[in-house]
Amino acid sequence: DSHTQIKHAKLFADRLNIFISKVLNKKQLLFLDCGCGLGFIAREYKKISNNIVYYCDPSESVGEIHKKFYNDENFFQSDIQNLNNFSNKLDIIYLREVYPFTRDDNFENQKKLIKILNQQLNSNGILIFEQIKNKNDLMNNLKKFNFNFKIYFLPPIKWQKFRFITKFSFTSFYFQLFIRLVYKILRKKITHFIIIKKF
Repeated sequence: DSHTQIKHAKLFADRLNIFISKVLNKKQLLFLDCGCGLGFIAREYKKISNNIVYYCDPSESVGEIHKKFYNDENFFQSDIQNLNNFSNKLDIIYLREVYPFTRDDNFENQKKLIKILNQQLNSNGILIFEQIKNKNDLMNNLKKFNFNFKIYFLPPIKWQKFRFITKFSFTSFYFQLFIRLVYKILRKKITHFIIIKKF
C-alpha cells in the first residue's frame, strides 16, 4: 500500500461510501475490494457502511499478514484470474490502482480480466476502478470495449475532510470541469472513478 492510502484510508473509504450510497443509491451490498493490499480502505469502509465487505489480494505475504493480524475478517487470497473460485456473486467490485489497469494499456489482457470481473457481478452489479491518470492505463482503451462507462473526476483526497465538496463534485458537471482545471494548474495527475455496469 502506498503511504497515502494508509494515511488517508478513512478519507478514501468515506468518499467511496458517499459515492455508492448517494450517487449509485445502493445499500446492503456484497462488496469486494479486489487488489486490496493490506486492506486499510476495506476495513475502514466496513466500519461506516451497512454492506458485507470482502477483500482479496494475490500476494502471499499480504495473506500471511491478514492471517496473523486480521484473521476474523472476510479476506481471501486471490488474483483476478482465480476470482471464479469465489462462490458469491457481488454487487460492487472496487479496484484501486490495480495493475494491469494502471501503468499498462494492453487491451487484450484488460479485456480478459474485465470479462472475469464482469462474470462475478450480480445482474445489476458495478465495477468501480479508482486510479490516477497515467500515460498508459485503462483510460486509453475504454472506447474500444463494447460496454458503457462513466468517468468521475475526483477532488484531491485531503478535500474529503470537507464532505460537501465531494457530494457536490459527484453531481455538478461544472465542478467536474473545475476539478480538472485545478489539477492542470497544479500540474498534478488527476484521479478518477471509472464506472462500468454489468454487461
